[in-house]
Amino acid sequence: MAHHTFPTRERPRLDFLDGFRGALVLLVVSGHAIGYSGLRGEVAGAHPLVGLVLGAVELRVPMFFVLSGYVLMIAVARDPGLRLRGGTIGHVRRRARRLLLPYLAALALSLGLIAVVPALQEPAGTAWDQRIPVTWESVVTHALLVHNVSPETVFRINAPLWTMAVEWQLGLLMPLILVFWRRFHPLVVVGALVLLAGVSSVTGFLAWSGPVLLPLFALGMYAAYVTHRVGAADRVATALLCRRRVGMTCGALLFSAALAVGLLEPTLLRGLPTIALRWSLAGTAAAVFLALFTRRQTTSTHSRTSAMMHGALSWTPLRKVGLISYSAYLVHGPLVATSNLMLLAVGLPTDAILAVQVLLVTPSVFVVGVVFAMVFERPVMDARHRAALDHMVLIGPFRQRKCI
Repeated sequence: MAHHTFPTRERPRLDFLDGFRGALVLLVVSGHAIGYSGLRGEVAGAHPLVGLVLGAVELRVPMFFVLSGYVLMIAVARDPGLRLRGGTIGHVRRRARRLLLPYLAALALSLGLIAVVPALQEPAGTAWDQRIPVTWESVVTHALLVHNVSPETVFRINAPLWTMAVEWQLGLLMPLILVFWRRFHPLVVVGALVLLAGVSSVTGFLAWSGPVLLPLFALGMYAAYVTHRVGAADRVATALLCRRRVGMTCGALLFSAALAVGLLEPTLLRGLPTIALRWSLAGTAAAVFLALFTRRQTTSTHSRTSAMMHGALSWTPLRKVGLISYSAYLVHGPLVATSNLMLLAVGLPTDAILAVQVLLVTPSVFVVGVVFAMVFERPVMDARHRAALDHMVLIGPFRQRKCI
């Protein structure tokens, strides 16, 4: 018989969320470092298996957005009235405070690098070519976080920043989503958003932003709702989370299916619109795992497998990477592109460039990420993450010894 256990009023500390962020940003930076190695498509051409795997594991973006919806919904789910703290205005202020300073700093850094590094200003047959030329339109739309509305601006300047436009816009939509959330079953709302995403894909409106991210963001909200809502029963959540093997099996099958679609896309599924399918499968898997790990942590009902996965995501080094994940994500694009162009200029072969990018440049990105986080992200962090960042760079212990 399933045991229906619900969370208490005390908000649990979910360290595995930082590890989840860390794992995703490691995949992002290392994947882009590989993709930016040599001339465009050269790595995939020389090593088809590498290209195939890189394409199949391109599942990080949907999982990031599920995580975003999950984290933003935790406090709302624990409020009896499903209210945003401080209302819509308070919510928007918090999102602006948390996102905008690091984002605008990264945008300025990207533009500065392009201005002072001649190699970044001219096409050279690499993946960087799509980021230039820099136009006033691309600068203004990036500054206003609307560059995702046009294929002419979405990937300019610093390609990963397109997701920040979507992140900002979904945060603004969250209060409206909650209006319907309070009146209808959450899965009805998610289903309606699936239809809206379909309309976006068909009409082309915001199609460049990956419209499937809208329902996946809401699915992350739903994962938080069913695991943090006090005293609320949900049949779907009960079936997935309260039975011993169902949740883990469903999550594993969904993620495996997403990988399989990616592996089959170049051959059996060639020409089909598989990105939305892969992202939907991977995002749903992420929502299942986030809800499952939360429920099992808060009710002490881990199985051996879920305990191992939860422990891996709670590993301290991975959590530290997650702590600076936003900063590393913001700055890595121009850095890996610059290093690749410099290595090409000295005549290094592609395989050697690939090795340097993965073994030297990728770790260097995270070093830069720490510095960037201390300067631009620390002022907008919450107290817990600020203290953790201080401790990571030894400022916290130094201050403590000084006080003694």
